[in-house]
Amino acid sequence: MTYPPDYYYWIQDRNTRQRFQTLAEETEQDYQALIALLQSRFGIRVLRPQLPEDLSALKIHDHWVSPPVTPRDYFIMIHDELWVPQQPNSSHAQRAYANQTDLTWTEFQQQDLAQHRAKLSCYQNIVEHVLSQGNTVRHTDLDVVSGCFVSRIGQDLYFATQSYDEDQTQLLAKVNQLFPRTRNRIVNAGGHGDATYCPVTPGLIISLRDVPTYADTFPGWEVVYLPPSDYADTAEFRASMKHNRGRWNIPGFESDPNLVHMVEHYFESWVGNASETVFDVNILVIDQKNIVVSSHNDQVEKACARHGIEVHVSPFRHRYFWDAGIHCITNDINRG
Repeated sequence: MTYPPDYYYWIQDRNTRQRFQTLAEETEQDYQALIALLQSRFGIRVLRPQLPEDLSALKIHDHWVSPPVTPRDYFIMIHDELWVPQQPNSSHAQRAYANQTDLTWTEFQQQDLAQHRAKLSCYQNIVEHVLSQGNTVRHTDLDVVSGCFVSRIGQDLYFATQSYDEDQTQLLAKVNQLFPRTRNRIVNAGGHGDATYCPVTPGLIISLRDVPTYADTFPGWEVVYLPPSDYADTAEFRASMKHNRGRWNIPGFESDPNLVHMVEHYFESWVGNASETVFDVNILVIDQKNIVVSSHNDQVEKACARHGIEVHVSPFRHRYFWDAGIHCITNDINRG
């Protein structure tokens, strides 16, 4: 979910305001198309986060909290327990801090924690639903216990590292303590696992080329490696490099300096680094025979065909602004 179009009323420049309102409208249209697919094709019940009636509650220290576009980043359901990290993701915080110059590290951490708590409030209705089903909610300070870092395959949990040089033995000890009844493994993904690899079905992984070998974690599985993002080869990227180091894109933004100022000053925490993201690996697995992606990819579709998997495309047009794919913008809380 994103902010509604009328949220942007306070932007004085009319053209800039209209661009953000179009962004909101088209993002919601794409959400509705995805919801229709999940409901009509697979009979999935869809729950959505809720914004507060007074949106000013989501303005922290003159900066607007990013809307709840990516629920996968904030919790994960493992068996009958909903795990909710109480701390912002540390690697994301360090990258975000490097892109600003106004705050000390301590000040930034305080603001980041306040924004994290405000964001979690948008998912309170989801938490209440989980509790009403007789499940348990568990809070943790381990920030990698979320849907963007953890892959679940039966009784196996795969935890992605935050960086390639992370102490994997220490991380494994921590997750073994939290999850003593599952088989836990570490995948050295160097960041969000769902941005670097996807175990599509037993025997098949879609991955990026810069991820280390899967021989230990997924022995014998076919690994289909995708090339780096082609966004860096586009005219849109070359234009964005002049204005925002290629971190985000809204069509037509390069002719609107007011829009660039709005994002960099008010919405800086909303964007990631889209030039590095390969959205074709950000896959929503419905079951062993169906996946949902945001765009066509011949490599992915041919590999899935070999394994009898049907690929469903649900476009997410503004993924280069939200830095999010189909897996990011969903989060399953009940898997049969």
